[in-house]
Amino acid sequence: MKSIYLIALLFLSTCCFSQKTNSLIFHEDTLISLLTKTRNEKDLKKAFELNIDFENYLRKVLSHDQAFTFKFDSLSKMMSTITSPDNAFRIFNWNIELPKQEHIYHCLILKYNPKSKQYSIIKLQDKSASAFDPEYLSYSDKTWYGALYYKIIPIKKPNSTIYTLLGWDGNNQFSNKKIIESMAFHKKDAVKFGLPIFISDDFRTKRRVIFQYNKNSYMSLKYKKSKKQELIIFDHLTPKSPNLEGMKDWYVTDLSFDAFKLEKGKWIYIQDIDVQQSSVDKRPYNSP
Repeated sequence: MKSIYLIALLFLSTCCFSQKTNSLIFHEDTLISLLTKTRNEKDLKKAFELNIDFENYLRKVLSHDQAFTFKFDSLSKMMSTITSPDNAFRIFNWNIELPKQEHIYHCLILKYNPKSKQYSIIKLQDKSASAFDPEYLSYSDKTWYGALYYKIIPIKKPNSTIYTLLGWDGNNQFSNKKIIESMAFHKKDAVKFGLPIFISDDFRTKRRVIFQYNKNSYMSLKYKKSKKQELIIFDHLTPKSPNLEGMKDWYVTDLSFDAFKLEKGKWIYIQDIDVQQSSVDKRPYNSP
C-alpha cells in the first residue's frame, strides 16, 4: 500500500511539473509573438507601447517557479536569456532598432536570493545615448550602458563576486561595438556597473572596454579558460587607411589578436597573442 501511495504521489508531481512546463512553453510562444510584433512596428511610438506590453508579460512569466531554469530555447534565438555560471542571476536582454540603425536596449535581471530562497527582478534602463566618457565611469541599473550580453564570467572575491560581461551593440549605420563590462550586486536589489578591473595597453585603469568597428567588418570577442589561465581574446582593430586614424566608424580587423588576462582579480592587456597556441575558436561572433 505504501509503495502504491509513493507511485501515485510521484505521478501527481510529474503531472504538475509537466503542466508548469507546458504553461511556460505557451507563454514563450506569446513572448515571441509580442516581441516580433514590437520589432515589426514601423511607428516608433507604437513600437515603444508594444515593448511595454512585452516587458509586462515577460515580468509575469518570470514570476513562475520554473522560469529561472526553463531553457526558453525559441525565445533565445531572438534575445539573450543567459544564466550566470554560479546560478546567481539570469539575464533577459533584448533590443529595439531605431532609425539610422541605432538601438535601444532593455534588460531584466532575475536574481536569486539564497537566504530567502526567492527571486527578484531588477530592471536596467539604457542611458548609453547620453553617456560621457563611458570607459572611465561607473553606472547603476538606472544609468546602464546598454548592450546585448552573450557571456557572463564570474570573478570571485573573498566577500563578493564581480561579473565580467561580454556584449554587442549595433551602434549606428556605420559601425558596431563590442563591450567588456564589469558588474556587481550591492544592497538588496541594486547593481553597479563599471568596476575598475581593466588595465589597458596604456596602463590606465578602465571600468569597461568598448571596441568600435566598421559595419562591413567583424570583430571576435571570446572568453577562453584553461587550467593555467583565463583570457578574453579579441581581434585587433586598425583604421582602413592612415588618414582615418581615430575615426572608429572605419576601423577593421587586421588578422592579429590581443587579449586581457585575468591576474589577481583584474584583466591585464596583452598585445599580439598567438590564437593557435591559445586554442581559441577563431570564428567571429557577429551581431546576434
